[in-house]
Amino acid sequence: MSQRNMVGTKLSLHWHSPALTGYILGTAKFVQASRSGLERLFSISVKVVVSILFQKARKVLNNERGEANYFSTVVFIFIAVLLLAFIIDLFSIISTKQELDHAADQMVKQIQLSGGVNSETDELFEFLSSQIEGAENISYSIDATYTSPRPSGMTNAIQLGTPFFITIEGDAKLGGFWNFDLVNITVVARGSGVSEHYWK
Repeated sequence: MSQRNMVGTKLSLHWHSPALTGYILGTAKFVQASRSGLERLFSISVKVVVSILFQKARKVLNNERGEANYFSTVVFIFIAVLLLAFIIDLFSIISTKQELDHAADQMVKQIQLSGGVNSETDELFEFLSSQIEGAENISYSIDATYTSPRPSGMTNAIQLGTPFFITIEGDAKLGGFWNFDLVNITVVARGSGVSEHYWK
């Protein structure tokens, strides 16, 4: 018989599986490469904004009507600062989404190979979530048809060829400078796979 439900997660820590070690090393390299690329793109964007800001300020100050345009310069600088803050938050959320997507992919691979959810699934999720800096309260759930009776050592087993779906969610905040937390955003990543393990 089989039973359909959603599974939560209780984290444990048993670092002993070579497969899990491989997942961890691959994840660390991906996160480093992803952050490096986004940092370069962010650096270019900041330089463009700062360059435009200085050019505008120089033109206004050199203008014969500089005093009359003082107020407009202040307004322009304020808008530029807000834009810069928005860019910072935007890149942070994009980076977080990429990391959650990668975490979902790694979780799918682990569940496929093990044929369900076990302690290594929780260990992998704990490591992956610890590497994601832009989100809090990260959790995952799995939607699948599980095999019954439950095999030893498995939290939930998924029979060979049975599809499953995983959802990972985390809370991110969009607030600009000084951590105003003006907008709360739930970042969601999804993945799916098919069990590769046969349970007798």
